[in-house]
Formats: sequence, C-alpha cells, structure tokens
Amino acid sequence: MDGYAFEATMTRVVPIGLVPEGLRLDAYYQGRMTEGPLTGDTVDGVDYLLLRRDGVGVIDVRQVFSGEGGRTVTTRVHGYLTPSGPMPPLEAMADPGFAWPDAEIPMHGAVDLRTAAPELQELNASVYGFTGTVNVARGELRVRAQSLARVPVT
Repeated sequence: MDGYAFEATMTRVVPIGLVPEGLRLDAYYQGRMTEGPLTGDTVDGVDYLLLRRDGVGVIDVRQVFSGEGGRTVTTRVHGYLTPSGPMPPLEAMADPGFAWPDAEIPMHGAVDLRTAAPELQELNASVYGFTGTVNVARGELRVRAQSLARVPVT
C-alpha cells in the first residue's frame, strides 16, 4: 500500500489541563478512509496532544482502521501541529469557555502501522509520512499519508 487518506470529525475533546510541558488535551475522532486500498474503512483515533508554550503542538495518536471481514490496522502516529501565526496563551486555551479560532492548522509527522491481515503485510515493514490539517473550531481533520519505502517489500 503506497498511501492513504482519510477525513474525520472530532467527537470529543477532553482537557487534561496545564502540565509542566504545556497544555494537554485528549482529542477523539472518527471518520472514513477516502483514498487508497482501504477506501471506505472506518477510522477511530485519539490524539494525546500536548500544546507547547512556543505554540507548537506535539501529536501522539493511536488509531484503528477497520474494514471488510474484520480486517484491522492499528497505528501509532507522532508529529507536530505547526500554526502559521501566534497562538493564544495556554492559560486562555485551558479555560472551559475558550472558543477555538476557525483556522486550518497544518500538521505533519510519521506513522507506524501494524496488521495481521495477510494482504497488508507490507504495512508491518514501512514507515509512512503524513501531512494534513485540523480545524478544531469545526472539528475537521484531513490526513494524507505516503509510504517512505523506496522499494516494495516482499
């Protein structure tokens, strides 16, 4: 599988609060694969997000792709949210009444995938790079990933 894309909707954001490294939030989402051989599969994930004081978000995601006949793929995602402008102070974002700005925040990083599905074994031997955007105000997430393998794994 050379690549995939999905779109998802945030279903819940749980504020953990201010920790020494920044503001911790757990962001849950669900969606569907929109490109690649897993098109139509469901996506369920949670991002254990850390918003640092310098405005950068550290992505730490666990997600599952579920498809036909019980096929599942689990992933670990590590990356960064990189806002194009200044972010509000973390103390303001930690306030329960905080309203997220309607903005597309770029993100990028790496994905490790694991599966027992015989037809997808190459996923267990590659790393994928991803790019995408998140709009917390609208609860929208768009991701596109590509294998970083230079040659097919056999």
